Amino acid sequence: MEKALEVRNLSLSLNNHKILDNLSFYLEKGSFAVLCGRNGAGKSQLLRCIKGLVNPDCGEILVDGVSLSAKARMKKIAIVFQDADMQIVSQSVEKDVAFGPENMGLDKKEIVQRVEKALSLMGLEDKVKQRPQTLSGGEKRKCAIAGILAMEPDVILLDEPFANLDYPSTLSVIRALNTLHGKGYTILVVSHEVEKFLFHADTLFILEEGRIMEEGSASEVYLKLPSYDIYLPQNVSFEDLTWLKR
Repeated sequence: MEKALEVRNLSLSLNNHKILDNLSFYLEKGSFAVLCGRNGAGKSQLLRCIKGLVNPDCGEILVDGVSLSAKARMKKIAIVFQDADMQIVSQSVEKDVAFGPENMGLDKKEIVQRVEKALSLMGLEDKVKQRPQTLSGGEKRKCAIAGILAMEPDVILLDEPFANLDYPSTLSVIRALNTLHGKGYTILVVSHEVEKFLFHADTLFILEEGRIMEEGSASEVYLKLPSYDIYLPQNVSFEDLTWLKR
């Protein structure tokens, strides 16, 4: 078992309020994990600490077994925010996806190869010249994902990837995440809409008051979700926790 990401004894306080409390967990390489919890449990702040956008009070974050500074994690770990428009910076899909690799100083041939691969994985090959602002909500989210894929991160974090998406867009993003999982990417999704895709995940974490209270295989831990006031459809089997069967 190889650990792609490990968080050790992470604590964070903001305005004298404890957000994360001596929190520890890890992701296996190539796993698809879901992190959920009540509003205010600390989910988004945890992602920002892992990425390196927020400095914790204490703790350690390792990628591939190596403890990394916040600056080093910025290159190894990618995050897709809840508002995809925040990550759109260019006037065409193609240029937007190329933005990250260009800033990495890669040569043009390498950039073209990475952009083509990322667009193909996200099914956006026919949108290369389109303005990102004209894309649907799901296409914008996939464009943001393609942009981080082109930088070839070790771990991908997604914060509420289905927020404000309609039904077709949600399906599109779920399929995209399944594709990435099948290709061996390590993925951690924060979401309170677990009923839409939990069946496709390997691991489920439940965060409560800054601590991981439950963790394990998604098929086992999901039964504990109602105890933490996390919505699950009534009388629905684990196999039906996806929108892809509708």
